[in-house]
Amino acid sequence: MISSLKSLGLRLAVVAFTAAVLATPTWAIGTRATTSISNTARVDFKDANGNALFQNSNTVLTVVSQVGGVLVDPNNTNTVAPGTTWLYAHTVTNTGNFDDYANIVATSGHSWAITIYRDGNGNGIFDAGDTTLTDSNGDTTPDSGLLGNDGSMRILVAVTVPSGTADGTIDVVTVTGTSAFDGARTDNALDTTTVSAPNMAVVKSVSPIGPQPPFTVLTYTVVVTNNGTGAANTVVVTDPIPANTTYQPGTITYNTAARGDGTIDGDNADYNVTNAGMITVNVGSLAASGGTATVTFQVKIN
Repeated sequence: MISSLKSLGLRLAVVAFTAAVLATPTWAIGTRATTSISNTARVDFKDANGNALFQNSNTVLTVVSQVGGVLVDPNNTNTVAPGTTWLYAHTVTNTGNFDDYANIVATSGHSWAITIYRDGNGNGIFDAGDTTLTDSNGDTTPDSGLLGNDGSMRILVAVTVPSGTADGTIDVVTVTGTSAFDGARTDNALDTTTVSAPNMAVVKSVSPIGPQPPFTVLTYTVVVTNNGTGAANTVVVTDPIPANTTYQPGTITYNTAARGDGTIDGDNADYNVTNAGMITVNVGSLAASGGTATVTFQVKIN
């Protein structure tokens, strides 16, 4: 067609342009939904008398549709003692191109107790104003509240390690954010918790060994070792005096140092005071990975 017009002596300039109704920035996942994109072509030409003329085409209109998207960051790791609740901070971002809710859930690999809090001031620390995350869009799942495209909010995921959890236990909490608009749009962050706990080994021996006659003095040795990765605190060794024996006064030692045994005194050892018929030694703390305490005492066979 253009070649035909040229043959008639007409000069044509075809200019196509695209005009958005409103100027729009570029978002994480593209142009904001509901934006209208219009397109009109223009033809410039001259008639046989040299008059400049133009003709516009019809305008075609495209409306940008909504695309959901969510991002949960970052992954976290920490070492935690049993019986401790630890808080992991995350940022949840609406990466879609329109206002949306991010539904948020968290699951523990060991089914540990988990609570998700809204970090009101975004400081990554649990404050008095931080509240449990709730459902705000009526779908029964806790969510971020309405976020604009590229909008974000902070959450705190509280993970409680049960008391008595074994040293070295590893748990992974999966924190999942899902677009309420498009449930196929999800993202995960992982909170990995390694348990650091005492792991006590207690070994008892007697000397001399084997059958012994009456009136023999027996020396008992109790060795306590902390093989765990967490310190053991307020360690107390107790040992009942065996039947048919008599405790020998003043024979308690702790790490080879003699201890008093008639009263509760500065050396934290006694016989028949803290616990009737027993020796009691307050060891205190044993360091992780090999902290050791050795307690000895003597009895005589009746």
